Amino acid sequence: MIKVKNIRIAGVGPIKDLELDFNDHFNIVCGQNGIGKTTILDAISQAFSLKDTNLKRNANCTEGSITLNVSIDGKIQSKSISVDTFEPSVARRSGQGLYQLAKDIIVFKTHRDIPYSKLASLATDPLKDEQQNARQTVTGALSSELKNWFVNRHLWSKHEDHLDEGQLRNIELAKNTISTLNSTMSFSRVDPRTNDILINTHDGEIFFEYLSSGYKSCLAVLMGIIKEIEFRYHTPSIFVSDFEGMVFIDEIDLHLHPEWQAKIYLALKNILPKAQIFTSTHSPHLIQVAEPAEIIALVKDEDFNTIKNETVNIGYGCQGWTVEEVLRDVMGLSETRTENFNSTMEHFTTSLDNGDCEAARTVYEEICLMLHPDSPFRKIMEIQMVGIGEND
Repeated sequence: MIKVKNIRIAGVGPIKDLELDFNDHFNIVCGQNGIGKTTILDAISQAFSLKDTNLKRNANCTEGSITLNVSIDGKIQSKSISVDTFEPSVARRSGQGLYQLAKDIIVFKTHRDIPYSKLASLATDPLKDEQQNARQTVTGALSSELKNWFVNRHLWSKHEDHLDEGQLRNIELAKNTISTLNSTMSFSRVDPRTNDILINTHDGEIFFEYLSSGYKSCLAVLMGIIKEIEFRYHTPSIFVSDFEGMVFIDEIDLHLHPEWQAKIYLALKNILPKAQIFTSTHSPHLIQVAEPAEIIALVKDEDFNTIKNETVNIGYGCQGWTVEEVLRDVMGLSETRTENFNSTMEHFTTSLDNGDCEAARTVYEEICLMLHPDSPFRKIMEIQMVGIGEND
């Protein structure tokens, strides 16, 4: 069992000096673009690489460093890695990481498309050694391997005693993930002529690769986790829910409808009860449903240092917050309405202050066209208009 307990990042990427403690199960890093979300995920996962890294030092620092404390089967081990290179043309090397543990580190980058590929024949599972596993902590898992693995397991599952219990349970779980986002969709069959995967939808059967970008991004993670665990654990295999390593997912909400963003979060918690999960997000909807200890909200202080925003990690986190409140106070959005709306509202307020009823009514009518039909602003403005009329 591997758990990262805490980390200190100094002079790496946009982060000058930051210390973070982590939840043993789920960790959601959020904040503005450029604040260091991906840097944090890379700093942790690439501490398990051999020597290669894509990390770079901060432009204003002469050197960078990463120090983390890892619990390995209950024993704490510290690891420090230097990050000295900055120029993109210079090969980036760091101190040797905990590469012997890379077998238990599964990384998903933002490139999670699943383009169509023709399977003329089925390949056997790749035999990944320590170096290959360590390399994937930098490059990420390959979604291109997903189709071959799925078809292989589906076909062999029909033959008695060819797959062990863990593999049989895993392929059934992989099929069920297709319904995770939309219960009306399900696995249909594998075409024996082409080895293509067919999916049941409300419009009929479609090819697996014809799913939307968001759907494929989700399945690249959920199925990809199962596939990677099977590649790394065999003879015997293990059921996914028994995996006790770590999973990293950059931008978990990529291409997903807001309703689906919470569903993939809940699905991951369900299928990986023993793993430690790290993800970054721009989704206020995901922050709303997360447990308070799972949220790592980042902001910039007055000196543009990346620091942790502690306000959300109390009580129920953001479970009672509106989307607007999460966007403003967690995601760092300074204004949740358009500049045009704000300037029109300012014109309305000025007209009221000046007692100019005619101008206020003209602006009021314009604002009503901008507002949502059920906006409470309408009632407030009506009351204000009555007040100015009475004064006249």
